Amino acid sequence: MDFSALHVALSGLRAAQVGIDTTSHNVSNASTEGFTRQRVDLAARRPRPLPVGQLGTGVDITDITRARSSFLDARVRSSIAGAAELGVRASFLARAENVFAEPDLGISGALEGLFDAFEELSLEPTDMSARSGVLGQLDTVARRINQVYEGIEVLRADARSTLVGTVAEVNDLLGQVAQLNVGILETAVSSGSPNDLMDKRDLLVDRLSQLLGVRVSEQGGGSLQVSLGGVSLVSGSNVRPLSVDAAGQILHPSGLVITPGGEIRGLQVALVTDLPGLSADLDALAVDLAAALNSIHTSGFHAGGAGADLLGYSPSEPAKTLARVLSNPAELATASTAGPPFPAFDGSNAGRLAGLRTALSANGGTASLPDALHGIVVTLGREVASFDTAAETQVGLAEAAERARMLVHGVSVDEEMVSLMEYQRMYEAAARVITAVDQALDTLINRTGLVGR
Repeated sequence: MDFSALHVALSGLRAAQVGIDTTSHNVSNASTEGFTRQRVDLAARRPRPLPVGQLGTGVDITDITRARSSFLDARVRSSIAGAAELGVRASFLARAENVFAEPDLGISGALEGLFDAFEELSLEPTDMSARSGVLGQLDTVARRINQVYEGIEVLRADARSTLVGTVAEVNDLLGQVAQLNVGILETAVSSGSPNDLMDKRDLLVDRLSQLLGVRVSEQGGGSLQVSLGGVSLVSGSNVRPLSVDAAGQILHPSGLVITPGGEIRGLQVALVTDLPGLSADLDALAVDLAAALNSIHTSGFHAGGAGADLLGYSPSEPAKTLARVLSNPAELATASTAGPPFPAFDGSNAGRLAGLRTALSANGGTASLPDALHGIVVTLGREVASFDTAAETQVGLAEAAERARMLVHGVSVDEEMVSLMEYQRMYEAAARVITAVDQALDTLINRTGLVGR
């Protein structure tokens, strides 16, 4: 009898011990974010040939691997990128809706107050308090349009600063991924699979997917390449940081303009499309309002002559600069004729101004001023509801994908307890083999040859 059975049993003890240690590691990290369940891969050692066949020589630990699915990773990352983009757009549009503050504190209330003031003036054209009330309502309408426009501009500034900050965070994450690539390669060469480092890197890639919508691919030695739109951002230890230009475009160091995903895409669309669209709508409303009021007012008359413009603005920024330009309430052109004698009690022109409440004067004569404003607000509300619904749906898909991924790489304490019992029994069985071999050797060494004594 030789000692090979002891070595076979010893290999079983070592495999069981590593299995127990790995199971303990899994249980300890059951609640650790990004941790992937690890498992011990075992393989039979090369057998020893005998005249009657081949004799097994025990078990080898080939690796300690992660229960990770690249397909599920890609599914989760795609889902969270879509959810993040929609969520950001929905958030900024909802904040823009709050800026409009319709109907109670919005432009529509101020417009209604203006038309009411014109209607009151048409009934009492000689009443100076009614005339002053019209000027006050003109100020209110202009100021409210200014405030809404400025609120949208604040949102645009916020979107840009958030975009710049998010791109900076992305660049930091790219640098960390590159550092982990180096650490993983070094560890893989020296001591096997660096599972915990790979978990940390995967967590960073998940965050990058949420922010930027990146794509990843495996390289040799466990290194990971991160790319976007076919352009490499991280390759091994090399990092290519992104930047934001004045127009809100995302630039690669090569000078290429790349189309991002995730939160950055949402911020970019909010900055470049959604919020500027609202500003343009407000500019158009301001132009239509001033044109309609000025056109009617300049066709009327007051005691001193023809009416002048009521509102003025800078052509480059109509909504931002809209303001009342008529300062003297006595110069409100309430009459439709000049006389003589001047018809002091003629309020027909003021009545025409009040009629803008329903007259088709905005957008080339296709809508009234209140309807044009209503269209802006309703369209905005519809977009907010649409993006909220889409974001909620995408979040549900992302959560479902994450649950599916967790079933594969998450730690189940019950399952680990079963594994622990299996490894415990394996350890006990291997120890029992060693005891049996020890007893056999004791008999062989200490008892053989005692016959006849």
